[in-house]
Amino acid sequence: MSGLMVTDIEVPTLLDKLRKREWLVPRFQRDFVWSVADVIDLVISIFESRPIGMATLWEQGPNREVELSPVSIPDYDTVLKKTGLRAFSTVEKDPNKVFAILDGRQRCTAVAMAFGGLKALDGKYRFSGRYFLDVSSQDPSKRVVYKKESDVRRLNLDSDANCISSGLFPLASNNVEHEEIFPQWMRYLQALHNRAYYGAAGLPRDVELEARDKILKNAFEGLVGTKLAVYIVPESYHLASICEIFETLNTTGTKVSTVDLIHSWLYSDTSRDADGPILLRDWISDFGQKDGAIGWASLEDRPELIAQMVTACFVALDKKTEPRRIGGNSPTSISSVKAGDLLATPTLHWRNVIHNDDLLAEFLGDFQKVVAEGYFPYSACPYPISAAIYVALRWHAHFDVEESRPWGRDDLDSLYRAFFWRNALTNRYDQGFLTQLGADIKELKSLLSKRGEFKSAKHWAREIEVSLETFMGGVLPNKEQLRDWLTDGRPLGALQKALTLPLVGASTRDLLDPTINLSFPSSEVEIHHIYPRAWCRSNKIGELAKVLDKERAGRDWADSTVNLMPLSRKSNNAWKSKIPGQALKEHNVTFKEAKKVLKAAFIDEAMFEKLLQGPEGIPEFWSERAELMANDLLERTRVVL
Repeated sequence: MSGLMVTDIEVPTLLDKLRKREWLVPRFQRDFVWSVADVIDLVISIFESRPIGMATLWEQGPNREVELSPVSIPDYDTVLKKTGLRAFSTVEKDPNKVFAILDGRQRCTAVAMAFGGLKALDGKYRFSGRYFLDVSSQDPSKRVVYKKESDVRRLNLDSDANCISSGLFPLASNNVEHEEIFPQWMRYLQALHNRAYYGAAGLPRDVELEARDKILKNAFEGLVGTKLAVYIVPESYHLASICEIFETLNTTGTKVSTVDLIHSWLYSDTSRDADGPILLRDWISDFGQKDGAIGWASLEDRPELIAQMVTACFVALDKKTEPRRIGGNSPTSISSVKAGDLLATPTLHWRNVIHNDDLLAEFLGDFQKVVAEGYFPYSACPYPISAAIYVALRWHAHFDVEESRPWGRDDLDSLYRAFFWRNALTNRYDQGFLTQLGADIKELKSLLSKRGEFKSAKHWAREIEVSLETFMGGVLPNKEQLRDWLTDGRPLGALQKALTLPLVGASTRDLLDPTINLSFPSSEVEIHHIYPRAWCRSNKIGELAKVLDKERAGRDWADSTVNLMPLSRKSNNAWKSKIPGQALKEHNVTFKEAKKVLKAAFIDEAMFEKLLQGPEGIPEFWSERAELMANDLLERTRVVL
């Protein structure tokens, strides 16, 4: 084959090629991530003869650059006694001519599951059930149903007679292993009208039987007529070129994640290394289990965040290798964490990061403690990408060794803390942060380099605060504006996360039950209302209406940040139907014994007495807490040494 080719393939032929291992999955491909609903949507599209997308294949010769395997899903491995893979294959060896599935793995696996019977044999795993066509359903969108294996056994749907009498036709044959589509569905069309399959109930009425017959025939016509478009890349392409194709797919609408693209580059560059290939997705999963990285590195939730941090570390370095050539271009530098720069980040840098990932996790954990005095997940962070700046500057300090560097860790921590909170409270990263981040790294390095020009830390800090205000732009909120944000409902997005982060990060122990650990990654911590919402709704009368009725109060105090604090679910359940004083007294909570927990929640002794006082103390409690929290937020924007 000399050039690219576009063709198509019917579902029965696709199944045959998957079974015979003619179409295989490269190891660098991401796992099967579709849900049952996704599989059903694809099957409905097939039955209704709608377009089902495209697959991109790479022709393989005898000297393969990648490791290939059949489409598969997770299942229990009885030999290894742990999770393994259940492959869709009827042969033990690959044929001479095979194709690697570059894009379309999800569709191919879904077809193998729905029509080929690929499933996990262990009922504890996802996708251990079967798919059926419900010809008795009047709603076309509900005609494909998934049954767990336990339901299949309970309803005796292993029996064709029970299936047909129930109007449920197995999409993968029950009784004939690897039965081909045509004989299977011809058998169904004949059985539909066979009285022997219906038992004592007898055949359905003629009108119903005709309706079922029509649904079954239409589904069969869709099944044998629907085609998957196929784009075939010839064997002459190398893996580096394939990665560029991935990049094109990513910009033309096909869902290929940036992490998949980077994974393919790294695998290509390292597939023959003595240390073995870099498997980026595996590394991200493992990295996410390290202290400091928990809640920040996950394949399921924003995996690109870690790739952005790795590239940010490269941006911060003074001494670095040349960027990787991508898309036929050779960038002279990497200055941002946009997709192009992520792809251009050289493999040697990735090797160094992965080799030193304990340091990366340490720096990420230190970031959390610098800005919020404790660990917290990325989901609680306003602009999580801003963590990459701190991590990158720590990476620069560690690997760009300079004997005469004028600044130290305390200088960096104080400068970055002020930068982070100014950034969060001015919504500065609402737009354009992928490009802005590189410029911010450069600017903060410049400010740190000036440390030696000042005789004292105090004078440097004073100068740096002015410089921060100049280069960051935006207007920092004053105390009155912060009080307004804290006391009137909850603002959306990053600003709300900024207002609550000090509470999340400083949480250590539960107020009602000090034996419960609230420090992240404890699953116990939740943000709950101090004066419960239900109680507030029920007591909007008399004098209390002036603060509890948001129309009369002119603001929503009850659902505002000043009415929130970290509590365990257990304590919230004991608290939620009572005012705070009642719950505190019932659990014998005193200020002296709970001082540390209360201080972290911005509750001083005078405010604690307001909680014990009852409803009369509500206005002053909320007002004084807003003052305390506003002062704390403003203090965080200052460079303090």
